[in-house]
Amino acid sequence: MTNKNNFSMPYSLGCNFDPKLIEVISKIDKGKSIKSVFGKMRSDLLGGGRASMVLPDISIRELKEYIELCHSKGLKFNYLLNPMCMENKEFSPRYHKKIISYIDNLVSIGIDAVTVNSPYLCELIKKRYPNIKVSIGLYAYIFDLHHIEYWHNLGADELTLFHKINRNFELLEKMLNYTKNSNMSLRLIANNVCLHSCPYAVMHGTSQAHASQNKHFSKHVNLDYCLLKCTTEKIKNPTQLIASEWIRPEDIKHYENLCEKTGNYNFSIKLLDRTKSTDFLTKVIKAYTQKVYNGNLLDILVWPRLSETVKVHKKPFIFKAITGRYNIDEVKKFFDAFNLPDFYLDNRKLDGFLEKFTTKFVCDEFTCEGSEISKPSGITKCSYCKTWAEKAISFNDEERKKWLLKTDSVNSGLVESKIFE
Repeated sequence: MTNKNNFSMPYSLGCNFDPKLIEVISKIDKGKSIKSVFGKMRSDLLGGGRASMVLPDISIRELKEYIELCHSKGLKFNYLLNPMCMENKEFSPRYHKKIISYIDNLVSIGIDAVTVNSPYLCELIKKRYPNIKVSIGLYAYIFDLHHIEYWHNLGADELTLFHKINRNFELLEKMLNYTKNSNMSLRLIANNVCLHSCPYAVMHGTSQAHASQNKHFSKHVNLDYCLLKCTTEKIKNPTQLIASEWIRPEDIKHYENLCEKTGNYNFSIKLLDRTKSTDFLTKVIKAYTQKVYNGNLLDILVWPRLSETVKVHKKPFIFKAITGRYNIDEVKKFFDAFNLPDFYLDNRKLDGFLEKFTTKFVCDEFTCEGSEISKPSGITKCSYCKTWAEKAISFNDEERKKWLLKTDSVNSGLVESKIFE
C-alpha cells in the first residue's frame, strides 16, 4: 500500500524494445513514477492486442536481455498474453501443452507479470505461477462492479478498466471504494484516442489478435478497417476527438485526489503505445511524469500518424504476404490514408475541461451534439465536447476535405471488394 502522504500516480509504459527507451526512463523519470513496462514478441502462439506488422521483430534471447535491462533499472516487465480470441487453442490438447511450455519459458527468462483477457488463462496462470502478477487487459471490457467481483474471484491482481470509466468519476469512486480492502488494483489508460462507445471495438480486438498469431492464415497482414473508420469519424467530426476518453497530463491530479478521497492507492495509469517510436514515447514520459504538456495534445496521444511508428522489420515479410493476394494499388492507397491531415489540439486551451466530469456528470445519460442523428424524443443532447472542440482544435479545412475524399475512396475499395481483386 502506498503511503498517502507521498502518493503520486504510478505508471506502466508500452515498450518498443529499444534499449534507449529504458535509458530515457532513467534520465527523465527522476521520481521513479514508471514502475513497469509491457510488451510482447512480434508474434507468438496466442497473439495479442496489436498486429505483427506494426511490432518490432525480436527473438526470445533479445526479449530476455531486454527484461534484464529493465530489472537493472528497477523496472518490472509485464508480458502480454492478451488476445481477445485464441481460436480455442487453449482447449486443444496439442496446443494447450505448447501454451504451458511457452509460459514456462517466459517465467524462466524473468517476466514479472502477464496481461490476459481470458478468464481461463487468469485462473491457469495464478494456479501454476502464484508469484506472477496477473493483470487483466482492456479487451476484457471491465466497466461495472459485477465485472470487478468476477475477476477478483478468478484471482486477478490488476484490472484495466474500459475507456468509458475514465471520465465517470462517480462510478470510479465506487470502484475504488469497492476494492479498497482487497489486494486488487485498478488502472486506466491515459493516452488512447478510441471513439467514445466505439462500435468497432470487439471487431478490432479480434482482428488484432489473429493478426499476431503464429502461422495464422492472415500471414500477419492486417488491413485495419477499424482504425481507418475510427480515425475518419474523428477527422470528419472533430467533436469525436474531444469525446474520446483520453486523460491530459495536467488532469492526473484529479485521479490522485480520488485515491486520497477513497483512501485506496492501489491505482495506476497505463501509457501507450508499444508500436510508437522512442521519440514519441520520450514525449509521453516527460509529459505524464511532469504532469504538464505545452503544445499539440495529439503529439502524446496514440493518433495514428505513420511518421511516429516504430521501425519494425528485419525483413520485408509483409510485402511478400501481400503480393498475389491483394490489389497492390488499393493496398498502397490504404496505407497512404494514414498520412493524416494536420490537426492541432491545443492542450493549453483544454485547461478546465475535465472539471465538469468530476462533478458527477455522466456522458451516457445524453447523446452527443456532434452526432448526425436527429434528437430522439425524451433524450437530451449535450454540446459540451462540441464547444471545446471549437475552442481547442484547429486545422486546414481544405486539407481535411481532401483527405476525407481520399479516405472515402479507400473505404470503397474495402466495401466493394476492389482491394481483394
